[in-house]
Amino acid sequence: MGLVRRYWSDRFGLRARMAASYVLVTAAAVIVVEAVVIAFTIPNLLASQDLTTRVRYTAYAIADAAASASTSSTQLLLPPGYVLGQTDGSLGPGQTKAQANGIEIPQLTGAYPAGSEPLTLAIVFSSDGTVLASSYPERYPIGSQVFSLLPYGPKSMDVGDGGQISSVSNGQVAWVVVAVVQPGGKPVGSIKSLNGFVYVQAPVQAMTIGSFAAAEPLLLPGLIVLLLAVPVGTLFGLLTTRGVVRRLRRLASTTESFSDGDFAQRVVAGRPDEVGKLERNFNEMAARLQSAVARERLLAEKSARLAERSRISRELHDSISQDLFSLSLLAGGLEKALPADSPVRAEVQALADTVQSTNREMRALLMELRPTTLDEKGLVPALEELASNYSTRLGVKVDAELEPVSLAPAAELAALRIAQEGLANAIKHAHATTIRLGMRRRGEFAEITVTDDGDGFVPNGNGTGQGLGLKLMRERVDELGGSVAIESREGEGTTISATLPVSSS
Repeated sequence: MGLVRRYWSDRFGLRARMAASYVLVTAAAVIVVEAVVIAFTIPNLLASQDLTTRVRYTAYAIADAAASASTSSTQLLLPPGYVLGQTDGSLGPGQTKAQANGIEIPQLTGAYPAGSEPLTLAIVFSSDGTVLASSYPERYPIGSQVFSLLPYGPKSMDVGDGGQISSVSNGQVAWVVVAVVQPGGKPVGSIKSLNGFVYVQAPVQAMTIGSFAAAEPLLLPGLIVLLLAVPVGTLFGLLTTRGVVRRLRRLASTTESFSDGDFAQRVVAGRPDEVGKLERNFNEMAARLQSAVARERLLAEKSARLAERSRISRELHDSISQDLFSLSLLAGGLEKALPADSPVRAEVQALADTVQSTNREMRALLMELRPTTLDEKGLVPALEELASNYSTRLGVKVDAELEPVSLAPAAELAALRIAQEGLANAIKHAHATTIRLGMRRRGEFAEITVTDDGDGFVPNGNGTGQGLGLKLMRERVDELGGSVAIESREGEGTTISATLPVSSS
């Protein structure tokens, strides 16, 4: 049983559960409808059956009384003033009152409108339809014909004494016709050969009486519908849920691929229903997660680059910088040990100058490799720290005049790189002793300037020098919608000016 349930769940899954829900809902609806029908219909039917029995019992009682009151033993003759009903009765149209095993027959003295509800009444009449006694003499006086009252006319006497429910013009009545048998006599031949008959009717009223046997004819169609609901509901559930289940399976397959690391997976959003909303939300979540993973990778790569630059910086400082320092000491000691007129004194002096210049360039290179504090402190503190480091570690005077300007993160990084490149070039190539670093706002742009008093150079045709650093600087600024200008003359220093767009936020 467990294997069958597992196979059914794996094979159909949600479709099976939804089909089962359709079957259960249909079955519940059928059961509720059956219960309502039984609650409102069966009591009325059974109450009518009980009323018919009471009407028949009352008719037999009136027939026995009429036979006993007859003044003739050969035919039914009732004494003058014979009263069928109870004179103290007060039943009106549409009313019935149980009494012992029968019903109360009121002796009606007035007349009711023709459109009134049916009345409870009794009539004794002869075989030719002549009224012999009546509980409603105003409507059916003695001597009048009664066949027009009977539901089937004269044929009503052939129906027998079983009693029936019939519809009349203003409602339903339970009625019966029984023969009057005088003491010592018995019906012979046709019922029409008898001397007299009793007709009794009562309006049908709802009564709270129930029986399962009476409800059986109504339950059978409901049972048939219930049996048909199982295959129909199953088929309907499987057909109507096929599209939804297919979309959910596609979404589940995509999430599995997504969980395996394929962040480019997306689902095709369908109709604007709940599943479609789930598909669109998944696509949005996938796009955000993919962007977050990409940013995380960029940060990891950036951290790796910074770690590598820090490692290279330490290696250069611990090895080459120390070797250059030792070589500088050796060159100085050698220069002091040589006599003033030594022919190699000039070469030793050139060696000392070269070592000093190389050491200076090495320090500038270490400054470029050293990680900055842009992300933690902001652009202005990072530029101030950069200027302070060049002043204290390289012995170059750097004057910084920095005005806070709101820039996008990419523009802030570009401004920092421009300042680093300008300061490094002034130290390594221009041999500057004084550098001015500035930043201020000009309209919708921020201007970053680096001015030195170094050797200067002759710019080429596009306004830049021959160095790769200056070329990369221009490309970086162009991508951000800014511009770079370089002014330089040999022996008069250099000014690098870059403009970057101000952030709108």
